[in-house]
Amino acid sequence: MNDVALPPISPALAIEKNNRSLLKVVMAAILVSLLWKLTFLIQLDRIQQAMPLQDPFFPAVFRSQTVARTTYLIATSLSALLLFSKSRSILTIGSMLLVVALFSLNIHQASFNDVTFLCCGWSAAWCWWFSTRLDEPTESLHPRAAWLAHAIVSLVFIGGAVGKLTPEYWSGQVLYEVYFIDRDFWFYNIIRSYSTADGLRNAATMHSRMVIATELACGFLWLLPMRIASLVALIVLLGIAMTNNFLLFSVITSLMGLSIIGLHQPKNIAHQHHDLA
Repeated sequence: MNDVALPPISPALAIEKNNRSLLKVVMAAILVSLLWKLTFLIQLDRIQQAMPLQDPFFPAVFRSQTVARTTYLIATSLSALLLFSKSRSILTIGSMLLVVALFSLNIHQASFNDVTFLCCGWSAAWCWWFSTRLDEPTESLHPRAAWLAHAIVSLVFIGGAVGKLTPEYWSGQVLYEVYFIDRDFWFYNIIRSYSTADGLRNAATMHSRMVIATELACGFLWLLPMRIASLVALIVLLGIAMTNNFLLFSVITSLMGLSIIGLHQPKNIAHQHHDLA
């Protein structure tokens, strides 16, 4: 026995393992989002098979149902593979391919208007960026990773708010017709049970304007302190699905994975090895 025995794990390996665990959080969230969408996609596929669309705006390859199905399966399989992979090269290359697959779905006729693939695509882009920096000290990488995650979430919120800046949405007419009149969901069932016809219309207006204001405010999460931004994002995202439609978990889960990054407390693994990076 001597005094120069190597430690069980080097600081560099410990740093990479810690960073990889953050990457897996977002990757797991992407996988859950994609799987949550499966039932809806099967129903949509049957409808499109029965009543095929022929929009000349899309090239033939992006009108093919076979391409849509295959690309979805590739994206889901990649996210599952990366969730269990420990190889840095596989994580980097796989994340890049996942970005390509998800953004391909964003320009396919069958899925271009589905926000699930948009949110998953941006989350995968974050994973690709992060996977190229797994060897950086977590203490310095984490603040940048959290800021980028919050910037992506903010971008999605801003996009949602801008899309709602119409007279029909500001007046509440859209939500009134889509949700408040007869949507069988616990939140709207309670509102209808305690509201008159006029009260229900006013509730739709107030709720619609509150949604717009909240999404606009959340467009500035990237300016908030890291942990506060994460908590606000998680509360708002959960509120969206819990008060509107459980199917929306396919949209928000990948964003929740990004939001969780800001709650992580980095371990000072390499406090005695300042030159690792």
